[in-house]
Amino acid sequence: MGPNASGGYLAFTPAAPSRLYVLPDGARAVFRSDDHGITWAPPTPFAEGVSGSHLAADPHDANVVYVAASVLGGGKGYVYRSTDGARSFRQVFDDPADIYDVAVLGRKVYAAGATGVFESQDRGAHWTLVKGSPAGAKRLVVDGDALFVATDNAVYKGTVKLPVPGDIFVEHLAAHGPLVVASQERDGSAVISTDGGRSWRAMTGPWGTDWVSYLGITPGGDIQAQTLEPSPGPNARKNTWVSHDNGRHWTAQPKALPAVDLYSDLGSFPDRPQELVISAAAGIYTTSDSAKFRRIGVPAVSVGALAVSGSSLIAGTSVDSYRSTSSMTVKPPTGYQDWGWAGQAPPTIGNVIGGVASLPGKDVARVRIGFCPDACIWLERSHDNGSSWRQTADVVPGSSRSMAVDSRDPNKLYVATYLTDASVYTSTDGGKTLTPRVYDGAEGAWAVTAGRGDEVWISTPRGLFHSTDAGVTATKVLDGNVENVAVRGTEVVAVGQNLVKISHDNGKTFTDAPGTPAAEYDAAAFGPDGSIYVGSRTSLLHGDGRHWTTVSGLPDRDVRSLLATRDWLFVGTGSSGVYRLPLS
Repeated sequence: MGPNASGGYLAFTPAAPSRLYVLPDGARAVFRSDDHGITWAPPTPFAEGVSGSHLAADPHDANVVYVAASVLGGGKGYVYRSTDGARSFRQVFDDPADIYDVAVLGRKVYAAGATGVFESQDRGAHWTLVKGSPAGAKRLVVDGDALFVATDNAVYKGTVKLPVPGDIFVEHLAAHGPLVVASQERDGSAVISTDGGRSWRAMTGPWGTDWVSYLGITPGGDIQAQTLEPSPGPNARKNTWVSHDNGRHWTAQPKALPAVDLYSDLGSFPDRPQELVISAAAGIYTTSDSAKFRRIGVPAVSVGALAVSGSSLIAGTSVDSYRSTSSMTVKPPTGYQDWGWAGQAPPTIGNVIGGVASLPGKDVARVRIGFCPDACIWLERSHDNGSSWRQTADVVPGSSRSMAVDSRDPNKLYVATYLTDASVYTSTDGGKTLTPRVYDGAEGAWAVTAGRGDEVWISTPRGLFHSTDAGVTATKVLDGNVENVAVRGTEVVAVGQNLVKISHDNGKTFTDAPGTPAAEYDAAAFGPDGSIYVGSRTSLLHGDGRHWTTVSGLPDRDVRSLLATRDWLFVGTGSSGVYRLPLS
């Protein structure tokens, strides 16, 4: 269902001009859109325990796409290939050292890694190390029939080292015809060649010695540069710049940074060469003038909290909260995965949403996690179903993954917290003030759930705690690392590390849920018919407490949050947004 709130590495193919493949940074699944980013197919992971670094699409066969990846933490690298449009992948190469990039040049495929550059002449079936290729190859750029290779401190054309001037730590490399550019982020160091790499000169711009956070070349041959830090003085130079004449003159694009944040990749659909596609931290955008932008993807965000407010579904993610009315309709309209965009990029640091809760009318409360300088909690409130937010209470220390509201008295709010001495912050004035609550032996809290009356259930690393006085005091009723709890009348379902427990007497006694495999369970919810859903990092289970079945068809089985309505079960996942399952 969305939301589109992530960027990644882009791959286009002339064989399918409206198709776009995206590999989110560090992900293990590839997203695909066949309609210029209006909708995105559910991703299929290409492997477990690896981190993807780059991808490349075959220019002649739109269904063939390659991914470069390495074991998490480094030490071994792989190339994966799909021949069915990223619906499935097969490992076609591995090396004892990291693999950083992959590129397609004609029928040949190249992989760059710590060992050097590897070549396959049969679309990945067999591989050999290119003789004379540099060790520590980090980046591959294909332009025409030329292959450029970047290491930490050098640029090569094939296996020939190019005379790049100065001591430059190569972090960005791009080529377009005879134009080649390279840069490092610190000190604004950048170099340019206009003769295919035979000769070079230093490239300077209005940014002076500011950090160059991105340097690239558009499909039309313009150079794009971004500076990370503003220059001193009243005319700060933090900006996005474009040069139409090989870096001699630069024009500021002041609307780009506020709209999309820092670039990570760019390109164009082959059938829309006049339209630039830009990937940034919190989305993928298109623009024809670098002034007006449209967000088109990609739904790769982690969703840890869900709530319904009126006709809107609210999702709390790792980069802001988002609202959608399309998710609640039977037949979503075109572009339903976007969830709206206000035209301004959300802060991608210090903007994790730890909890969302609906209140009467159009009000919604959320917990935002930032740094001040250590982890801190902002409690915020919306009066328009999550379209805009304002802070309601003073910033308090700690981090949070959950909040709850008393259904009888919306002035009573509860915020679970950890990384601080408290386990729960309580409020009796609608969130204007927060009072820390400490429970002996709790050691913080992962989640908080409001029950009947003044009952509150607190899930902690040391067990499940139960309060009958609105969180002022609490008593442990269950041992274990309890991650979350669902309550329906006197029925209580507690889930956690290798733990699914059920109580039918309001927490007086708990029994194991038979047939549930060992796993890290994060979420639980009661369906409208009283059945139970529990989600772990590997599966979504449905049962009656005694018998359980795995819910099939969920592309991302890393379940982080669950919300059941009369019509739908909404599932927030770890790396691909929200999915829904019809319940009626």
